[in-house]
Amino acid sequence: MYCTTPQQHPHRWLLAIQVLLLCWGFAPAVNANTPPAKASSAETQLLFGGARSTQCVKAAPLRQQGYVRIGGIDQWVSLNSSDCTLPVILFLHGGPANPISPFADAIYAGWEQQFTLVQWDQRASGKTWLRNQPAPGERLTLAQMTQDGLALVQYLQQILGNRPLILMGSSWGSALGIKMVQQQPDWFAAYVGSSQLVSGRQNSLSSYQALLQLATAAQDQTALAQLRKLGPPPYAKPNGILRRLSRQFEAKMATPAPAHWWQAAPAFELEQHAPAYEAAEEYSFLQFMGFDPETGQTIGGMYHDIELQRDATELKLPVYFIQGEADLVTVPAVTAAYVNAIKAPHKELIRVAKAGHGPNAASIAAEWQVLQRIRAQLLDNSREL
Repeated sequence: MYCTTPQQHPHRWLLAIQVLLLCWGFAPAVNANTPPAKASSAETQLLFGGARSTQCVKAAPLRQQGYVRIGGIDQWVSLNSSDCTLPVILFLHGGPANPISPFADAIYAGWEQQFTLVQWDQRASGKTWLRNQPAPGERLTLAQMTQDGLALVQYLQQILGNRPLILMGSSWGSALGIKMVQQQPDWFAAYVGSSQLVSGRQNSLSSYQALLQLATAAQDQTALAQLRKLGPPPYAKPNGILRRLSRQFEAKMATPAPAHWWQAAPAFELEQHAPAYEAAEEYSFLQFMGFDPETGQTIGGMYHDIELQRDATELKLPVYFIQGEADLVTVPAVTAAYVNAIKAPHKELIRVAKAGHGPNAASIAAEWQVLQRIRAQLLDNSREL
């Protein structure tokens, strides 16, 4: 999911989302061993009853959700479409551990008329966390998450009949998405990245520099004092100062998202599972940063592994990037430099005025417009066959 503000999410567990990783913050202390609430029948079901054969044999509505065995664990997946033969969009949420599935029906209302929408609660996120508690010492790695994503694509190809698949990643999910299309470009019709994470280190440094400039221009002495005391990244321990300040300044430049987007679907029972979800968020954030709370040391972590301008400039499929001009987390200049370095059959950078790191009506509209062009190209290609 995208980084959000407490006003957007009234639910208690979502307050922790503000300070998750690509919110560049630190979640409040939560016992990572907190047991999940007793699972309801909806949380124990398997997608398509566990079948792995083709479920889409002719045009028909499709709305299914349940667990799929991916990477050795059960992971939560939902599908929604007016016609299962339509092109597929696989969404990769941010965070890590910020699944967008509870809010997808509101944010992407109507998209199911032209696409099959797939939401996935990634490893150690949302309903996947409710089903699977990590073993002591178990680590989240970019390689494992990438393999999970590719295994899900193979599953979707099995049950949907190998339909064209568009991969959409936001924030943390955008780094994961690039890794997936880099490894298996032929599996995807296109990649669309929103609030593209390019480099853990460079994005956080650029965020700091942009905030320092804005605070100086605004003569905001409180913000300046905080930034000067903090100093530029990297930091020995995670903190939430940059993300709190980026939200503060983005709010002055970006249009907020519609409030109804953040009313979660009742079936997700967010308040009931609040302690477990918060534990998932803290676990995933610390794993991303490579911070060990037992030793107080930062060692490795996915944050340090993400260097796309070094490792991922050769992309063998069409790629599109939606960039909010007011984004102070994944700063526009960093995204633009990465896009300039990319070699791909087609690439575009779409800038969205008055949009920050999280989604709003303008950024979602920009995504929709790009998807319409991709869909039209897919139709043209099919006619030529």
